[in-house]
Amino acid sequence: MEDYVRVSDITNYLKCPRMVYYGYQEQGHNQTRPVTPSYVAALIIKEMAQGYAEVVESEDMVPTLQSLLDMSAHQITIIYRDELADTDPEIISQATAQVHSQLHEIMKGIKASMQSLGVERLLDIFTPMEVEPLFYSEKLRISGSPDRLSMLDGAVTPSVIRTGQAPQNGVWKNDRVRLTALSILLEDKYDCTVEKGVVEYARYGIVREVPVQRADRRKVLTLGGRVRKIRDGRLPDKPGEAPCEYCEHIEHCQVTQTLASRFF
Repeated sequence: MEDYVRVSDITNYLKCPRMVYYGYQEQGHNQTRPVTPSYVAALIIKEMAQGYAEVVESEDMVPTLQSLLDMSAHQITIIYRDELADTDPEIISQATAQVHSQLHEIMKGIKASMQSLGVERLLDIFTPMEVEPLFYSEKLRISGSPDRLSMLDGAVTPSVIRTGQAPQNGVWKNDRVRLTALSILLEDKYDCTVEKGVVEYARYGIVREVPVQRADRRKVLTLGGRVRKIRDGRLPDKPGEAPCEYCEHIEHCQVTQTLASRFF
């Protein structure tokens, strides 16, 4: 499946095209990102989100969230063994403390989502048909995996679980494009039309439904073509707003502009 464009590369392109370039260049070189408490905390929150249905059904949410936190912190090095096998227990402890400080914020967000979406609909989202299924489109040569597949209004609906900041309204552009790419994969797999998806900002308990728009479908196809050019070895330019501070490729990133980069 080496010639398939990954959905994660399409969304990484929106952050910085060079993240995609160096990601392909460093394949097979065991490039790993630094394991920090914040990174582990994000993984713990993502695992906790798999149990948010229990929180919705609970009469006392904070103890239920605490139980999810304890279980996720205990299991995290097993689930993410390839990344966390030799992680210092102190890092896990610091990450757990970070998440513990978020529990009331998560509870508030889940309660708000219950009010805006309704309890039954939120349970439908939090109780998926499948978790992290992997899809390939032979027609489009794209691959990707939604975090959940739920059945909403009689239609298969993809969910993306994010662990970072939530926007005040709507969803971030990267998340909308990712959701659109996953929707296109589902349509190819099931020969259906996906009209909406779900973005879950798990750190805040916020759940938002997102319509799949025609403009974003075009963007997915356009970005897929650009990623293929990068994969073939063309070094793209680095945008001025690139998130260099958090990039695992920062040491290798070159700033020399090439003629080829002008096309990106």
